[in-house]
Amino acid sequence: MSEEKKMQPPDWSGVERVLVIMAHPDDPDFSCAGTAIQMAAQGIEVTYMILTNGDKGNHNPLITRNQLILMRKEEQRAAAALSGVKSVIFMDEEDGFLRPTPEIRKRVTREIRRIRPQLIICSSPDRYFSGNGYINHPDHRNAGLVAMEAIFPAADNPMFYPDMANEGYLPHKINQLYVSGHEDADVEVDVTEGIETKIASILSHTSQFPEPGEMEKWLKERWGKKQEDGSLRHFERFKGLHFNRPRTASQEEKKEEEK
Repeated sequence: MSEEKKMQPPDWSGVERVLVIMAHPDDPDFSCAGTAIQMAAQGIEVTYMILTNGDKGNHNPLITRNQLILMRKEEQRAAAALSGVKSVIFMDEEDGFLRPTPEIRKRVTREIRRIRPQLIICSSPDRYFSGNGYINHPDHRNAGLVAMEAIFPAADNPMFYPDMANEGYLPHKINQLYVSGHEDADVEVDVTEGIETKIASILSHTSQFPEPGEMEKWLKERWGKKQEDGSLRHFERFKGLHFNRPRTASQEEKKEEEK
């Protein structure tokens, strides 16, 4: 049996701005609200970017599509405010049909260059299943692709979208990327102190959770990790990538240099 991978604590030194890129209203609250709460409390400016309009996120035939879009935006703003997130950007792609198109990549790249975050949080493009009873939404996977393809190779390369320089949006390279839902997670954030606020932010999405009592109980159990003293602590985990470290030549590159 292989040993469980050792988790590292987060390193937010030098982080002033964070951009969270997710598919739907409520996705940031599930995946990283506890982390956002801690960041905001430390004075880090957190922005949520929601790629789709959430217009498929309800089965009630009495609610029109436009009503649902407006409802979900208000719910996300309220949830963000609870977590200390002051800015929410809605990109308004159609729910259920998100794809990493050149158009959405350019729009996301513009926002990265405008906000200039040191750290971005996004969803995993590789997660198709969770356990034995959940198929991951294709928008979640594609949101990860949209984010990553905007981060690299587009956001920090002046050859991509040179017209943005005329708008004042110059190339920008982030320092860290957190990928939520990745099976190779190695960064662990203890969100125990903010778990009630995280759950409250999730339950702000009343169009999704009409019976909050049962949902609250399930969420606490889902994220709880029993400690040796019998207490429960709650964590958010990410695959962490760092881009500000010195680059090490690959074996292939070293062989070329030796020729």
